[in-house]
Amino acid sequence: MTLMKRTKSAGFIVLALCLFAPLKAFAIDYKVEIILFEHVNGGADIRTGLSFPRTGSAFGLTTDAAAQNDFILLDSGYEMQDAADEIKASGQYRLLQHFMWQQPGLDRSEAKAVRINVGTVSTMYIPESLDGLGKFVTASANAQPGRSREIRTTTVNGTLKVRLGRFLHLETHLVYTDAERQTSYNLFQSRRMRSRELHYVDNPRFGLLARIVPVEGSDS
Repeated sequence: MTLMKRTKSAGFIVLALCLFAPLKAFAIDYKVEIILFEHVNGGADIRTGLSFPRTGSAFGLTTDAAAQNDFILLDSGYEMQDAADEIKASGQYRLLQHFMWQQPGLDRSEAKAVRINVGTVSTMYIPESLDGLGKFVTASANAQPGRSREIRTTTVNGTLKVRLGRFLHLETHLVYTDAERQTSYNLFQSRRMRSRELHYVDNPRFGLLARIVPVEGSDS
C-alpha cells in the first residue's frame, strides 16, 4: 500500500470514529423545570382503587446519590414562573410543586430516574414480593391477605427520567393518590421533547408542565 493510500485509510478511520463517538463525548448539561399541578374537580367520577408505582432504582434530588451523579437541585433561574402564577390564580387547577434541577445529558443506558414525593403522607399495603408485577402495583388502605407490606406514599409519588437520544425524552412514572377516596391516578408516559419547548402531560386528576433547556457552555 502506498503512503497516499495509507493516509487516506487513516483519515477514513478517524472520520468514522468521530461520527460514531458516544454522545457523552460531547456531553451537554440540561436544566429540567417541572410544574406539578392537580385538577381541583378532576376525576370525581373515577374509582380505580389504590396503586403504588414500582419504580426500581431512583434517587432524590437532595441525596448524596444525586450529587455523585451530577444532579443538582436549583433554587433560582425559573423560566416558567408566569405559568406557575397562572395556575395559582386559577380556580380550575392547584399548584403542587414547582422545581428545577440540572443534570448531564445521558443516553438510554445511563439515564437516571429522579424520585418524586410531593404532598400529604399516607399509608397503604402492597404484596410482600413485587416479582412479576407491572409498573403499578395494586394496593389497599388496610392490610389483607396478599397485601401485608406496609409502606408510606405521598399525594404524588414516582419518578421522572430524562434521557438523550436523537431527541430528548421525558419518562413520567407517577401516581396521584387521593387517600380519602382511596383512589389513585396513574400517569405513565414517554414524551419526546425538543429543548426549550413547553410540554403538557396530564390525566383527569393531575399533570405537569415540563421544559428542558441546555446549559450554555456545558460542552465537555
